[in-house]
Amino acid sequence: MLAPVMTTKTTDIFDPAHYAAVRRPVLEAATLPAWCYTAPAFFERERERVFLKGWNFVGRADEVADAGAYRAAETPGGPVLLVRGKDDEVRAFANTCRHRGARLATGSGTCRRLVCPYHAWTYDLTGRLIGAPGMDATAGFDTADWPLTAVRLEAWQGFLFVCFSEATPPLTDYLGDLTEQLGSYSFDDLVTTRRVDYDIPCNWKLLAENAMEAYHTGTVHSASLGRQVGEQVRTSGHWDALFIAQETSIAVLPGEAAPFPHIPTLQGRAREGTFFTMLHPNTQLACTQDALWWSTFRPVAADRTILHVGQCFPRATAARPNFAAEVEPYYRRWDKGIEEDNAIGAEQQAGLMSALRTPGRFSERETATHSLANWIADQVIDDGLATRRI
Repeated sequence: MLAPVMTTKTTDIFDPAHYAAVRRPVLEAATLPAWCYTAPAFFERERERVFLKGWNFVGRADEVADAGAYRAAETPGGPVLLVRGKDDEVRAFANTCRHRGARLATGSGTCRRLVCPYHAWTYDLTGRLIGAPGMDATAGFDTADWPLTAVRLEAWQGFLFVCFSEATPPLTDYLGDLTEQLGSYSFDDLVTTRRVDYDIPCNWKLLAENAMEAYHTGTVHSASLGRQVGEQVRTSGHWDALFIAQETSIAVLPGEAAPFPHIPTLQGRAREGTFFTMLHPNTQLACTQDALWWSTFRPVAADRTILHVGQCFPRATAARPNFAAEVEPYYRRWDKGIEEDNAIGAEQQAGLMSALRTPGRFSERETATHSLANWIADQVIDDGLATRRI
């Protein structure tokens, strides 16, 4: 008989003893303690050890497609500005003027230069300060000393990621075998056709965990998506995946026909179903045979998350004459599933506030969720058991 799942009485929420049960094999393991979803101290350590060290997805290269295009992105490390220069290179900068700190831009658009809305300090598209009105009398001031602060940026197949740590391995090393297992999707040929944001009163991990198990589909999505069965994919690197086998695309609601052709470059299992992946820390790629949607769970507070969702299709699909009408079943399916998931996340957060809440147990259908819990413990808890520390 297995020993009961318990935590110690110590008040130190980072004491490894609290997480010993999480470290057990999945069918013997316990879920994370409630304070991992409610305590500001745990949230702040995640920010320091997870988000400021990991690679954070900030958008697609096609969203800043032309010289002068920019997009502002909010991240756990603060506001970031993506800009494509005249040399066709995409750069990332801290979205803060070097003078008094105002944001330089919001939203997206095109420009010839970046002008601070406060005192009109002006930067070119490479971040070089080219104008600083009223600074002529300031002792020792040289515009060459005050460029925008660059943020480490790397791209893989059109996905743009930023990292706030120079010690973190390069992006492709960080992603491990994801680049091989998902390479046949030809992501660099995709274009983003829609973005939607949601403000959800729950911890970011609740959304990430939910995205990595099909156990809930028979209840939360019983009247919409229906019951699904998935299997965890063996991965190396900072990602996990669930695979749902189905010859037809699940990017539309059950009973509806998917009008778009499959991606012609697909190989192996990618032809046979959908990969629901979690790129740690907080981005899901849902890869169907004919489309992609990504979800980024941006933490704002221990009990609040901004969910950024984008839908992408192959360039040839998006160029179809009737695309605007044909794509509606895809948007309808995505909106329905996401709204139901967001609602259950809020209910979980409310329940986790109970003073009587103790860790639960995992089912055999939550192996990827268990893996995610251990990845979090690898980063946050100093127990000497980490196998995937950043």
